[in-house]
Amino acid sequence: MWRWFSKRIMAKLITQFLIVGLIPLILLGGMTYFYSQSAIEAEASNQLSAVNETKKEQVVEFLKSRMKNLILLSRSQHIRNMLSNETYQGMNPLFEYYMKVFGYSNIFMLSDKGELLHQADMSIQKGDKPLKKNEISQLAVISEQIRRTEEPIITDMINYLPGREPGLFMAAPVYGDSGGLKAILVFLIDAGRINTITQNRTGMRKTGETYLVGEDHLMRSEALFLENGVLLKKKIRTPAVEQALNSKAGIMELKNYRDVEVLSAYDNLGLKKRLGTDFDWAIISEINSSEAFSLLHKLGGNILWTGLVLLILIAGMGYLQSKMIARPINSLSYRVMMMDEGDFTLAVPEHQKKRSDEIGMLMKAFASGTQRFRQQIKQLGQSSRHLLSSISQISTTASQLSSSASETSSSISEVTTTVEEVKQTSQLATEKAEHVSKSAENTTKISIAGKQATENTMAGINRIKEEMTYIAESTVKLSEQSKSIEEIINTVTDIADQSNILSVNASIEAAKAGEQGKGFAVVAQEVKSLADQSKEATNQVRAILNDIQKATSAAVMATERGTKTVEEAIELAEQAGNAIDRLELQVNESSDAASQITASNQQQQSGIDQLSEAMESINDATQQNLEGVKQLEDAIKGLEDLAQTMRDITSIYKV
Repeated sequence: MWRWFSKRIMAKLITQFLIVGLIPLILLGGMTYFYSQSAIEAEASNQLSAVNETKKEQVVEFLKSRMKNLILLSRSQHIRNMLSNETYQGMNPLFEYYMKVFGYSNIFMLSDKGELLHQADMSIQKGDKPLKKNEISQLAVISEQIRRTEEPIITDMINYLPGREPGLFMAAPVYGDSGGLKAILVFLIDAGRINTITQNRTGMRKTGETYLVGEDHLMRSEALFLENGVLLKKKIRTPAVEQALNSKAGIMELKNYRDVEVLSAYDNLGLKKRLGTDFDWAIISEINSSEAFSLLHKLGGNILWTGLVLLILIAGMGYLQSKMIARPINSLSYRVMMMDEGDFTLAVPEHQKKRSDEIGMLMKAFASGTQRFRQQIKQLGQSSRHLLSSISQISTTASQLSSSASETSSSISEVTTTVEEVKQTSQLATEKAEHVSKSAENTTKISIAGKQATENTMAGINRIKEEMTYIAESTVKLSEQSKSIEEIINTVTDIADQSNILSVNASIEAAKAGEQGKGFAVVAQEVKSLADQSKEATNQVRAILNDIQKATSAAVMATERGTKTVEEAIELAEQAGNAIDRLELQVNESSDAASQITASNQQQQSGIDQLSEAMESINDATQQNLEGVKQLEDAIKGLEDLAQTMRDITSIYKV
């Protein structure tokens, strides 16, 4: 129900009319009730306070006037004559007059000793017998107080006899002609006399009452809503009583002795101050709150009914006005709902567009906007179809471009890997070429040393030849020169060993040089052969030298053989020199070739580095292109989805 209510604009408009009408009604009614409440409450309080004050003054004036009457009578000549003549019965007409006119219940005459001399009402008795002297104990108390103070007194209300209504006593001294105390005149006032004042209904309406409470919180008057007999028996301890007994006056709302909400006015009689008593009473006037404020309640009811009538009128006006507003809005809402479902074919009725108010303007604007929107939907549908076709072609091209970019990236990755391997191989070849170049330089140095050794050998052989010339002349010199020959042989042996080592190193370097080192290997072989021959020759020379040393007798023959051997050595030395020359030439050529290889490898290494950097740049660019192609594919996919969505959206509209 609430959901239907919250969805209906007509209900909302009626509600708003009601709210707009209720707010001033509530404010006006509330303010009227509030100010009326204050005035009515003040009026009720003032009226109750006035009643309470009036009855207070009535009670006080009653007691005060009765006290004056007592004093006047006690000082009259009639009383003194009666006492002098002891003609008490003669005073009865006067006493009866006082009792009848002023409401006394009884009049007592006591002696100066407190003895009962006479009483006006003889009906006061104990059982079936008249009271005797001193049988009312309160009289003895009064006489004692009068003898002590010789001043008039008023007693508090007491139960002076069983079965009798409580009352209070007033007493005054009676003086003789000589001025001495002759007797005591006592007036008795029953509570009924005071009840007559408190129970007066003037201004109290139905539930109003006034009662008196003593300082002992016992009631001193009858209560309207309690049975008789509560005097000096029922205790009242309401806040109003407490305030009054504390000599305070005011008015308040409270629950009284019947536990009923009442408006209570309270005050103190002020008997101590005004009458000189030794006691005081509180006077309470109460009325039920419902009755005290009945006019206010009636006013509230009238305001409520008036508000309901006005509310019904406002609701009727709101219904008519909301109907005029809600009907075209409902019609417009129905067309908007149909538009939400894709139907733009419903037109706005002509009579609604002819309205001159804001709703008519809204209808005109809606009709114009709907017509323009139908045209835009048609254009949008055509555009979405063209867009979808173009995106499909772009998507196909992007897919091909993505595939081609992926293949290019793979090829570039492979080429980059191959270039890296070639780069590593080139670095290794460069290192090997540098090592061959260094070895060739060492071989060149060794060949130069070999050539120098060969020249030295030839010089030594020439010296041997010269020495052989002199062998024949002196064997002694030959013996002396044998040590020199031995040193020469050792030198030749060393050269042969070095040549052998050189040939081995040259063979190793030739093997490392590959195809270009074959000629260098032949030279190394020849050097090795020459070194072997040199070693054999030195062995033979050593054998010859041993023979020379063993036998100087065969010097001639040895000299001849030595000469031949020297000649052969010269030839061999010449051959060794030629071989060393060829070795030097080949070593120089190998060194030049190694240098060229090193330079070429360095250039090749630089080119490979540049190629590697270029391939890395190409690879980065290819990766970026590939990422761009992927982003292009994603964008095209999004455009394709958007175009498809646009086509789906436009396809549901009826235009």
